[in-house]
Amino acid sequence: MLLSTMFDFFQRSPSGETNTLSLYLQTLLLGVGTPATRWFLEGYQMVLRGLKTVSGPFQVMTGTGPILVLPNNYANEVRNNPHLSFNRFFDKDFFVKYPGFEAYKTGYQDGTFIQEVVRTKLTQSLGLVTDDLVDEMTASAHDLIGEDKEFKAVTLKEVISLMVARLSSRVFLGKNLARNDRWLHIAMHYTHDSYSAAAELRQWPFFLRPFVYWFLPLCRKLRQEVKDADALIMPEVNRRKEAVLKAQASGEKPPRTSDTIGWMFEISRGRDVNYVYGQLFLSFAAIHTTTETITGCVLDISSYPEIVQPLREEIISVIGEHGWAKTSLYKLKLMDSFMKESQRRHYMGMTSIHRHADEDIKLSDGNVIRKGSRMCVTAEPFIDPKVYPEPEKYDVYRFLNLRSQPGQENAHQFVTTSPQHMLFGHGTHACPGRFFASNEMKIALCHLILKYDWKLCDGQTERPKNLQVDAGFLTDPTVKVMVRRREAEIDLDVGIAEE
Repeated sequence: MLLSTMFDFFQRSPSGETNTLSLYLQTLLLGVGTPATRWFLEGYQMVLRGLKTVSGPFQVMTGTGPILVLPNNYANEVRNNPHLSFNRFFDKDFFVKYPGFEAYKTGYQDGTFIQEVVRTKLTQSLGLVTDDLVDEMTASAHDLIGEDKEFKAVTLKEVISLMVARLSSRVFLGKNLARNDRWLHIAMHYTHDSYSAAAELRQWPFFLRPFVYWFLPLCRKLRQEVKDADALIMPEVNRRKEAVLKAQASGEKPPRTSDTIGWMFEISRGRDVNYVYGQLFLSFAAIHTTTETITGCVLDISSYPEIVQPLREEIISVIGEHGWAKTSLYKLKLMDSFMKESQRRHYMGMTSIHRHADEDIKLSDGNVIRKGSRMCVTAEPFIDPKVYPEPEKYDVYRFLNLRSQPGQENAHQFVTTSPQHMLFGHGTHACPGRFFASNEMKIALCHLILKYDWKLCDGQTERPKNLQVDAGFLTDPTVKVMVRRREAEIDLDVGIAEE
């Protein structure tokens, strides 16, 4: 550890070129383990040291090779470059050619199919799925948290993860599978298991990976999850296909459904599509970030009780007057600010805009990103006092106040991306599902805040710290909080109000 502090693991690279062997040898000679281990344990510190040591782009060594790191001031320059591929960046990270990782191939290699489903169907149907989300959240809160009026301890992330899996699955697959225990287990664990399996594979030399892959327990588990998902999803897919073919044969309009099985069928336009891999990728994309954000928000209201009453008053005012109308979620502006500030103060990642260079790219200052390089952009404005005054302070009104400035009404919404806030990415490949995620989170938080009291467990005086992984942070899955049912001032378990 002393040597790693003395020797910065960076090489200045104006050209984007790298001496991969040199980076590996430096790591091994220092005695700090493999590049994968070093990146896993110290990725965040490596990026921070690079920013302090080098004035421009620099490289870090990860478990799947070198990555060129661009400081944040390059964000707008590279965000929409057509020769920087978002999909190809993840080829190495997720071993997309190996059985068990097929979901990532569907999401990252097979064109823009999943993105099209989300962008043209899910996002445009947000008003149609609101009642399903409200209904599922009502049932989830009752089933997973309960009605106890005395405080009890719950493992927070475990509860939120299952809750988000149910909410997402209700929209993706319908009510039956949203409450199927085996599917929910797969939906929650496939992301974690695939990340862990990939991390385990990275510990092995590249020439041994195709062989050890077949015997590693996590990889075997991953293959079984895909097999089980197929057994659960394909009967429903085949039933839908038969209904469509039957309707077409009789000259009738095919039945329309407001879930991603139906939307995938429509978008496929006769293409050969694997619905199981698509659903697994959707679950990966939907559950992880949403779980982290909601868990973080509940930890915040448990740690800063003074923010709870203003949030409750807004919920009572907006939902009490308008119900779950299409515009209600937009009107929850303090809630929106609360969610964005929670992400900022307890940010999940130090890097964003992850891309693969499909050809040489010359930047405006003369630096060149070489063809074949993988790159990312730093997200340090989260902690920059020049961008966010008093960045260490938790201010639930921060983004609400910014939105109140003339001309800034839309610039600081939860779903708005910018170089200063890139949790959802930025540019052409910004997360297309962030609008659905925002609505889902707001519906969940309305129930969690208005129906329940939350507090830290006895003996805790400050918010539990997040855990560092690579160059990012995750909420601690072992943290418990105290919760009890309260009498909500208004009934949240109602249908959609008319505009």
